[in-house]
Amino acid sequence: MWTLALACAFFILIHILVSGSDLRQQMIGAIGARTYFILFSLLSAMGFFWMIAAYYDSRGDPANLHLWSAPFVLKILAFGVNFVSLMLIVVGTLSPSPTALGSLRRMPDRPVSGIIRISRHPVLAGIALLSATHLITTGTLAAWVFFGTLLALSLLGANSIDRKRETQYGEAYRAIIRTTSILPFVAIAQKRVRFEPSELGVLRVMVATSVFTCLVVLHELLFLRPAL
Repeated sequence: MWTLALACAFFILIHILVSGSDLRQQMIGAIGARTYFILFSLLSAMGFFWMIAAYYDSRGDPANLHLWSAPFVLKILAFGVNFVSLMLIVVGTLSPSPTALGSLRRMPDRPVSGIIRISRHPVLAGIALLSATHLITTGTLAAWVFFGTLLALSLLGANSIDRKRETQYGEAYRAIIRTTSILPFVAIAQKRVRFEPSELGVLRVMVATSVFTCLVVLHELLFLRPAL
């Protein structure tokens, strides 16, 4: 459990103290943007795989307390939410986004379209939902540490990106904030933007559905427990 705690602490610190602070700009000024992003990506990947390895190791640890057992109805609900989560992650990854670095220069005409209508940070929102459902339904201390870390960083990361893009693009990005939401479907429910399913892209939705199906079928093999 201590290894998992250290891995999660490392992953949080490199995102908050490096990416989310003034140290980021200082490092970019010292070593250049390209080198910084390569090094930060490598550190993030190393930290994430360390977390995964530590999480697997912690499963048999006596300190990994079993906090509660989720009822089957809640697991069914989480199963449906996980489908939405994977849709956000995959479709968001395959779609242009105004929150990406330098993206507003390439898409000035209609930045709010497709999956961005659901969430302006679809990948982070999907990771947050996936983490929340696994945190609730798994019920162990290791799961709370691992998935809690991913949940917290997803939410903090979305707000951090908003601040950076607002500073960079000013009113152009504030207009996007006014018509979208971080939490999925909130802006649609508030009638700040319309939901246009056709903009998601048939191919992107098919890819997302395929990824979800594969993960359900292979869940026990990959993660040592069945999807349900």
